[in-house]
Amino acid sequence: MTAPRHERAAFWQQAAAVRDEWHGYGTACGPTGQAAAEQALTELYRRLGRPRPEFVWVRSPAEAQPLVGHLPTLRELHSWVTDPPLGKRPPLASDLATSLARLRGAMDDRIAPPLFDPKPPKRDKGQPWPNQSAEAALAYGVPFVDIVRRHVREALYTSLAGGFYLPGKRLLGAPSPVCWYGQQEAHWIAYYEVWRRLGLAVYGTALDAELDGWQAIARSAGWFWPDEQRCVISARPVTGTTFADGWSIPATG
Repeated sequence: MTAPRHERAAFWQQAAAVRDEWHGYGTACGPTGQAAAEQALTELYRRLGRPRPEFVWVRSPAEAQPLVGHLPTLRELHSWVTDPPLGKRPPLASDLATSLARLRGAMDDRIAPPLFDPKPPKRDKGQPWPNQSAEAALAYGVPFVDIVRRHVREALYTSLAGGFYLPGKRLLGAPSPVCWYGQQEAHWIAYYEVWRRLGLAVYGTALDAELDGWQAIARSAGWFWPDEQRCVISARPVTGTTFADGWSIPATG
């Protein structure tokens, strides 16, 4: 027996609250939590078998570029992940990308359709669900996992990636060294936090700790470029999309 429609709506309201919370972290401006970020990044390094690095803080991603030009680009990193050279130790960025992919995959494996989902409407094989609001999707009977994917992860990605870090990367010029986006990683962090906070997925102690670490970074820092002995971290913008050194990402949309 499936739950009544209002129960699905109540779960969605909680999911939307998590989304909005993480949108706030993803767009936060002002002082950066250096101590919290450094502690979380030190733990991330430890998981990758590396000692605590030297932390170098910069005012913006632009200011970081002279310090990180030796790091691999996305294309170079992809070749390390897909076809690593024999006898060579991969760069830290390669190990981090692999670790993050493993974390997401492991959490995905623990997410299943909730028991309160009704039997979904029929559709042709491969046909996507209608592009509609979350409320309309709930009424239509779209599976809850698809609603959360579209209206949490994809919605935040559109806002934070499309509206901030992708135009920022283009502004820096290509190819630029690969980095992680700190607070703008919120799109995938929020998605997995929805399932955990609503009690709809149990990740386990180890995965919880890793997710908590990424959350701490996202709450306290901007973009970061990890290297073997040094990790360069950008402060958050001081207002909107403008950083303390005056570098600014043009508004989109």
